[in-house]
Amino acid sequence: MSPKEIEETCTFSHIELNVLDLETSLEFYLKTLSPLGFRLADKENGEFARLTNGKDFVIALSSTEERFQDLKYHRKARGLGHFAISVPTNKCVDEMEKHLLSLNIKPLGEGKIELGYRRGYYCVLFEDPDRIMIEIVCHDPFYFSYDSE
Repeated sequence: MSPKEIEETCTFSHIELNVLDLETSLEFYLKTLSPLGFRLADKENGEFARLTNGKDFVIALSSTEERFQDLKYHRKARGLGHFAISVPTNKCVDEMEKHLLSLNIKPLGEGKIELGYRRGYYCVLFEDPDRIMIEIVCHDPFYFSYDSE
């Protein structure tokens, strides 16, 4: 394959999150992300669980090793700040906010955010049981595209 062919076929594969309580996190992610098509792909009790939307996104949840469990997570510190899942319409963001509220999961801040920069940006933010921020976002598919040459 040429470098251009590789560039054109390169996609995001997966994200792995180390969590304190695997079963609690698995239940949380299945409940919150089921409207987006996420289902359990496989799991090894006490070790890991993988969820997928069946297309292009896998979330791997792994049990945090005991020797690291006392370290506190903060998204402003080194490491993962948040991750975002793209949806096709603002209505999907609205529906996800309603779904989260039905599960008694409060969005962060004032709720949905509409930002006028970079070709439109509409999102809702919430946290998982370990306080990892998750963003459900609708934006122009070329939001981060290269500038024209």
